[in-house]
Amino acid sequence: MLVLALVCSGCIEPSVPGRNGGAAGSMPEDLTGGTWVLDHYMAGDTQFKPVINGTQITAMFGADGLLSGSGGCNIYAAQYDAGEELLSIGPVASAKTICSQPQGLMNQEAAYLTALDSVAAYTFSGDELSLLDEKGRTVLVFSRGDFSAPTELTGRTWRLTHFDNGMGKILPVVDGTTVTAYFDHEGFLRGSAGCNAYATTCNANGETLDIGIVDVTQTFCSRPTGIMQQEATYLSMLKQADTYEIDENHLVIRDNEGNTILIFESARSEAFISLTGKLTGRAWHLRRLADDAGDMVPALSQGTVTAVFSEDGHLSGAAGCNWYGTYYRLEGDRLFLEDIAYTDFYCSTPEGILQQERQYFSLLNRVAAYEIRSGTLILYDENDTPLLEFSGGPLGG
Repeated sequence: MLVLALVCSGCIEPSVPGRNGGAAGSMPEDLTGGTWVLDHYMAGDTQFKPVINGTQITAMFGADGLLSGSGGCNIYAAQYDAGEELLSIGPVASAKTICSQPQGLMNQEAAYLTALDSVAAYTFSGDELSLLDEKGRTVLVFSRGDFSAPTELTGRTWRLTHFDNGMGKILPVVDGTTVTAYFDHEGFLRGSAGCNAYATTCNANGETLDIGIVDVTQTFCSRPTGIMQQEATYLSMLKQADTYEIDENHLVIRDNEGNTILIFESARSEAFISLTGKLTGRAWHLRRLADDAGDMVPALSQGTVTAVFSEDGHLSGAAGCNWYGTYYRLEGDRLFLEDIAYTDFYCSTPEGILQQERQYFSLLNRVAAYEIRSGTLILYDENDTPLLEFSGGPLGG
């Protein structure tokens, strides 16, 4: 679902959690249990500033060793490793959108991302999280966010069927386009606007929606005709969202005057099922993958490639050099993956790691079915040809 490809500001080799003593899946629960909202940050060496009014910077420490959030304008991601009170954060990748308002937003975001790079430890005081640099100076202070989303809104993919064209007329989506929205349990809204991916924070309370600044990738699509105009209108309408109503498999979003502006439907009533069983609850480690000729060959012994299927329908892991994430759903033995989001770092070792990573992502995009046999997970394409083979172990193992 989150198809935002994050771009690194200086493509250098990152350290992956688990390679330096930590283990994805064994991160401290007090750090990973929700979304953190920034209150104060260090700007330069001496200035400690409150966050600009009307802006919001967030951080979510995933149990899989991935830190993600919004810098106020752009979505960002980084690998991290934590233990006791020590915290190391890898190079930060972020989108490159420019936000002109409010004044100072981009400087604030830059200072925040710079501060993240300097973090070496963390402490708690009640519901307050402080991140410290190697000199013991506090550089970032967060409080726990109260983001939430009702169960009826989360856990399924909503596909746009009709939208306000900006002049009060409700139109069907352009033929051949797919616009989606996925509300997760941590207060994030992600999806495809038709051509580009978007992501934002979203707080749903009762029937009201509070949607934050929307981050969007910057791809141009020429086909089908009208896709870019529809995308711009959709994103504009999304910013005007004020209330919502769900009637079985239909979601209607209205503006603050009560006008219907967006209409969605869920693809299936069960949509993204709360998944349990052998696929979830463990870390899968890649052992073999198909080469260009379709033959299964061993994965590089020095490249850690993992896949973690969470019960809420999120797939994430390490691809050897970069981290990736997407959403999935099951229908029997059929496995459906959304477009994949990944960081964009460069790794020179081990030899061939980036070539294997590109092949891995290409094969993931072809997955249509799965099988678990004697502790081995095999992913197949639509012709039941094996693509990827994993061995399973406990999370953090």
